[in-house]
Amino acid sequence: MTRDLAPLTKTAVVAAVAGICGAVAGIALPVVPMPPPIDHHAILETFARVQFAVSTFNLVLLAALVVAYVRLYRGLPNKYTLSLLLTSVALFLYALSSNPLVPMAFGFPPITGLGPFTFLPNFFVGVAVVVLFYQSQT
Repeated sequence: MTRDLAPLTKTAVVAAVAGICGAVAGIALPVVPMPPPIDHHAILETFARVQFAVSTFNLVLLAALVVAYVRLYRGLPNKYTLSLLLTSVALFLYALSSNPLVPMAFGFPPITGLGPFTFLPNFFVGVAVVVLFYQSQT
């Protein structure tokens, strides 16, 4: 016999388990692998330009999506349209924080792979996934 949990409880349990798994994985990693030093400045510049182009593309599309979902929520305020809005906002923040110019705007060096912009994009994706998971339970 299975016991059905309330959607919020089930979402909290799954998010907590995922958080514990993430924390254990972060602690269990014996050494953070560092990429070998690259002397080719042009390669890094090309990667940064591509990342900037892709994240800007996503940012513009997600901004339009957020506006569309705000209009939809105003006309049809319910938990489903709110979930769509929250998910699109989280993905918008993901696209914003993955843009290579954002760390530089906050004083972090570009393309180091370290600092808060290493994990912020994945945090925002996690928020979006939690919202989607919760919504799928209700």
